Amino acid sequence: MKIYKISVTAMLFLFATAALGQEKVEFHPSGKVIARSFFDFGQGFDEAKNETGFDISQAFLGYSYQFLPSWSATLIIDGASGNTAGKIEPYIRNAFVNYKNKGFDLNVGMAGLYQFAAQETYWKYRYVQKTFQDLNKMGNSVDMGIMAAYKFSDFLLIDATASNGEGYKKVVRNGSTRIAAGVSVFPVKNLIIRAYGDIYNESEEMRDNLPTGIATADYTAQKMLSFFTGYQNDAVSGGVEFAKLFNKGFIKGKNTYGVSAFVSGKVADKWRIFGRYDWLKSENPANFTANWNDLDGRMAILGAEFQPFKQLKIAPNFRLTKPENAKTKPYLFVNFEFNL
Repeated sequence: MKIYKISVTAMLFLFATAALGQEKVEFHPSGKVIARSFFDFGQGFDEAKNETGFDISQAFLGYSYQFLPSWSATLIIDGASGNTAGKIEPYIRNAFVNYKNKGFDLNVGMAGLYQFAAQETYWKYRYVQKTFQDLNKMGNSVDMGIMAAYKFSDFLLIDATASNGEGYKKVVRNGSTRIAAGVSVFPVKNLIIRAYGDIYNESEEMRDNLPTGIATADYTAQKMLSFFTGYQNDAVSGGVEFAKLFNKGFIKGKNTYGVSAFVSGKVADKWRIFGRYDWLKSENPANFTANWNDLDGRMAILGAEFQPFKQLKIAPNFRLTKPENAKTKPYLFVNFEFNL
């Protein structure tokens, strides 16, 4: 009987402990300031000797507020995204509401797209250079719309998006909508295999301009297809991507495609090295008399990253760009990222 009483008492104690452990922690709404900037110094040589100076490509300032356990809102202004022709103009970069719960992630508003988000994660050096699709104008990193993702398991994640298609610098109401879907598979730890596709329905007001001397063209929906595989752990990160954009600007046969491969690794405390190689090629519609894409060609980057403390990264790097019909352009850059 004594042993029985001791056993019952022990069980009651365990149940009471478990019940206390399952009590919900009281939620307190909270927010955080977002401050992030990319800036650099570049020195061109030979054919690029006149391309020298300082630049700033991003300057984020915003605020994110968690108002319920599964709900948050974010507003970010980019003060440098309009940095063209020596003129800097601020833009609303993000303005969205997020719901996240039990593997489901939903953004509504001006938010980041899934199109090349995985590539940016594995590349790791967005402040040094954009990822392949972003760099070659195959899609937007941010757009106005609805973006949803669901993680079915550690093996499978599916995402879908319905957006305007014009990006965050041009928010307009028209007949064009971009519908996208992606599937990410994680067959083993640290490895991702991803396929993505979208269709952007044609509207007259969003068509690309025709080259000089070309009066007519066939118009149709723009389509995108890409495949990516990447591997990342605490020591190394790398990936290979193939992407093709069909009917760019809704002009039938105006296609561009290419590959990008990159790798980086930790070599010492606070130090990493990285390298990347891109190749881009375009196709002309039957009635085009000259190549329409001056981005065609090759690019190579080799560099190192030093992170003296959490908020600052410094990356000296050497680059070569070889346009398809021009001479090679060598550059020496020092890129900086400040992230609060």
